[in-house]
Amino acid sequence: MKLSKFFGQTSRSVLEQVRTELGPDAMIVSNRTTVNGIEVTAMAAEAFVSVVNEASPPPPPASREPAPDPRPVARPESHAAPAAAQAKRWQPPRADAPAPVVFSTRRSDEPKAPKPPAAPPLAAPEADRGVTRRLMEEMHAMRGLIEGQFAQLAWSDAVRKQPLRAQFTRDLLASGFSAALARQIIQHLPDDYNAAQAREWLIGVIARNLRCVETADEIITRGGVYALVGPTGVGKTTTTAKLAARCAVRYGARQLALLTTDSYRIGAQDQLRIYAKILGVAVHTVTDAAELRATLDSLSGKHLVLIDTVGMGQRDSRVAEHSHWLAQPEVKRLLVLNATAQAETLEEVVAAYGAASPERNDYAGCIISKIDETARPGQVLDVIVRHRLTLQYVSNGQRVPEDLHAPNPAYLVHRSLRTGGKGIAASPFTLQDEELAMMLAASGAAAHA
Repeated sequence: MKLSKFFGQTSRSVLEQVRTELGPDAMIVSNRTTVNGIEVTAMAAEAFVSVVNEASPPPPPASREPAPDPRPVARPESHAAPAAAQAKRWQPPRADAPAPVVFSTRRSDEPKAPKPPAAPPLAAPEADRGVTRRLMEEMHAMRGLIEGQFAQLAWSDAVRKQPLRAQFTRDLLASGFSAALARQIIQHLPDDYNAAQAREWLIGVIARNLRCVETADEIITRGGVYALVGPTGVGKTTTTAKLAARCAVRYGARQLALLTTDSYRIGAQDQLRIYAKILGVAVHTVTDAAELRATLDSLSGKHLVLIDTVGMGQRDSRVAEHSHWLAQPEVKRLLVLNATAQAETLEEVVAAYGAASPERNDYAGCIISKIDETARPGQVLDVIVRHRLTLQYVSNGQRVPEDLHAPNPAYLVHRSLRTGGKGIAASPFTLQDEELAMMLAASGAAAHA
């Protein structure tokens, strides 16, 4: 068995040695703490497979039944006996006895049904591969447990040596930011900062990476054709009305046009028509790509055209079809993100709606809705930062058009961290140090894979 021993002062340094020397699939056999540090015994995955194959016993030889004796069996002569006594006793069939005649009701010209093929016996190499696969799965599970223990040791060591990094990692996770983003940011935190300096540095880093549109480049000033897309219930219709009201106040109702593709929900068009009637604007209903093309051609002289699209769940198969017939040359998409949604849900929404086609470049950015209703605004900010989306507006209420604001990155980040830091100890969703170490270890293992 080809075993290798590695030594180091911390578990992280030892694991890096194992990965560098034996690869990411190396099997950790044992670990222990010594006077000089931590000792880990490991072996390469290829060596483990070879050891398992060498230890597999050869398949047993197939058993053969003895051939029947061709010599006839002697039969004693029987004397005449009464009819009742002449009944022969039952004898078991012999191997050399002729096959019995079986009568069938099938006609002679009727084709016979084919016999199903016999299942081949399990080959010995296939059985060995099954055993090897199970052993490999068990070894991978064991490695995961050991890596979790090392992660807990590493977290405890980080808390002791770098308490500020541990504290702000905990704050970021409690605020709704992902472990991937928290890990990427915190590893660059300067070591000589105090708590106040580290907090200002953290807010500045996230705010600089939160892309926000400039006032001169907002869609009301720039104009064009924009389709508000996103799942049902995120506030697309209300946000469309807010944008329309701003445009009507600044440029007049004659420079504005409203379109809707929502013909599924009962009363969906009526809601937009009520807003449009107040503004003095007509609403055009389109149901397919040809109708959209003709309507856009008739509205080519308008400063701003807003399209309120039908809401579909991000897992709905019609999302791709609807996005396809919205793909007109002048149409830009605005993704509406619900700040109250779960982080995993926001990831799916961005994947379904926000993936812009490189050849079309029809993605104008995103709008945050319902930020006043969320307890952890860090979730939606994390998605925007990691996917490098451009934030156009922030909506924080139902009032039209008052509750629509230009984004302030420093304020948004500061508010998200303040919300996460407030009452952390009392929150039932706050992770303890041991649980936090396990979560970080699982996230790191998934990212590494």
